[in-house]
Amino acid sequence: MRMKVQEVVRGFQNMTYQIDGKEVQTKVIFIDVNLNADAGGKGNRTRDIKCVTVDVIKSVEHNPFPLLCELDIEELATKNKSELYVHSITPMKPVHPQAQAAKVQP
Repeated sequence: MRMKVQEVVRGFQNMTYQIDGKEVQTKVIFIDVNLNADAGGKGNRTRDIKCVTVDVIKSVEHNPFPLLCELDIEELATKNKSELYVHSITPMKPVHPQAQAAKVQP
């Protein structure tokens, strides 16, 4: 299944390192995910989604984050599980931190 969605991208991780003599690449972006209010959640958290190539990250790494983007996402499955992969990111606009929150009440 392939889809286009608009999400707030909080950042990315693009690293290459060695484990047991093998080169491993970490190519992920972090997006906002709403917590399920029906299950006692409130607010949001970040979730990582893998990118198909490092070029996906390189296309937006020069931008300020957080950033509202259109993501081209595909769900790919193996025998035991399925995962989401980002094929492309189209930046739309920066997301500025919210104005100072109202006074917190004890």
